[in-house]
Amino acid sequence: MVGTNNRFVLQLPEGWEDQTAYTFMGPEINGQRHMLNLVIDRNLTDTDLREFALDRIQPVKDALAGIETLKEEERSLANGIAAYEWVYKWVLSAGQVIFKKHVYLIIGNQGYTFTATFTKQSFKTIGVEVDRMIESFVPEG
Repeated sequence: MVGTNNRFVLQLPEGWEDQTAYTFMGPEINGQRHMLNLVIDRNLTDTDLREFALDRIQPVKDALAGIETLKEEERSLANGIAAYEWVYKWVLSAGQVIFKKHVYLIIGNQGYTFTATFTKQSFKTIGVEVDRMIESFVPEG
């Protein structure tokens, strides 16, 4: 299945900038609603992928005590686009464990940040679907 997002035109006055964020809703499993978020940073001045990713990762690490990084590496999507992936686990109150995946891309002067949250069980199932969606990413233009 191929899905496209809504496309529209909106006139923005001077001083306004489109910093679009998208949310793709997935299934609910064991009370956990799954979703894939995509934030687009337009008009980057620094297009170093590693720096782009680390500038977004470090505040999360600073804010969340006790997170455990499971994976942090540069890689390529199947279509050859360079990516930086960060996966971590975090124990919430009451012992609930969540797994988060962040994938960072830079194409031209635009940055793309994909984020998804999983349970231990859904990381192995819904996580595969999320990976396929990210791998299918093709920016317009």
